[in-house]
Formats: sequence, C-alpha cells, structure tokens
Amino acid sequence: MKRFFSLCLLLAVALVFTACGGGSGSMGGAVKGESFVSEGWVSPDIFRVTATGVPKEGLTNKIQRRGTAQEAAQIMAQKRIIEKFVGARLEGAAGAADYASTGIAVSKEFGGLVKGGTIVKSTYDDDDNCEIIYQVEKKNLRKEVDSGTAVTK
Repeated sequence: MKRFFSLCLLLAVALVFTACGGGSGSMGGAVKGESFVSEGWVSPDIFRVTATGVPKEGLTNKIQRRGTAQEAAQIMAQKRIIEKFVGARLEGAAGAADYASTGIAVSKEFGGLVKGGTIVKSTYDDDDNCEIIYQVEKKNLRKEVDSGTAVTK
C-alpha cells in the first residue's frame, strides 16, 4: 500500500511539473547549458533589453509573419532603451527646471545610437510571436547615460 501511494504521489508531481514547465509554445526560457545576460548592463559599453512583438494581422505567410513580429519587437526594444536612458539621465539631473525638455533632448541624443543597435538573439513561438534580445554598444556608454550633465546636442 505504501509503495502504491508513493508511486501515485510521484506520478502526480511529474504531471504537475510537465504541465507547468513543458509548454512548447512558451517564450522567455533559458537555453540549456548557456549563460546569457538578456537585460541590463553587460559591460560599461553594452546595454541590453528583451522585447516581444506579434505578427501583423491578416498575414498567412510564415516568413512575413515572423518578419513583422521581429520588426515590432525591435521597435519595442528601442523604445524601452530610450525610456531607460532618459529616466537615468533625469535622475542624475535632479535639479533640472524642465524635465520634459531635458527628456526630449536626451531622447534625441541617444536616438541614433539606439536605432543602430543589434539583435543579439531572437526566438519564435508556434504563433510566430517573436522575442528578441537587443543591444546597443558605445565606448563609455554607461558613464554617458548616468552623467547628470546638461545635454548639448
């Protein structure tokens, strides 16, 4: 009887584990055996974000669906980086009189850099939704983002 109970318990735990962690269409999982920084500062010169995008409605061609999903994810990644950089700059320049103007200036300052970033990794689920890791790289980028000095560009 005790063995039967133990076997049932083991089977129940296995089923719960499979149901919770084994979905083939899930996104955001780690690649087995690989260590990878997907969000934040990788080094003082490299910043990464993770973003997702969905395919354009009405498309049936898999290549087009994945292409539009990746474009949407890239736009979202660029937006997230600009928001993080503007937030960091505003925090560093706490004495600024007009936060809106400073935010616009910082967005313009980093805009070209962010648009020139690269997709480091992309994955797709069964519905052709795309998840990317996007990075921007520039010498002393962190120092530039964190500095609270006035923006001159």
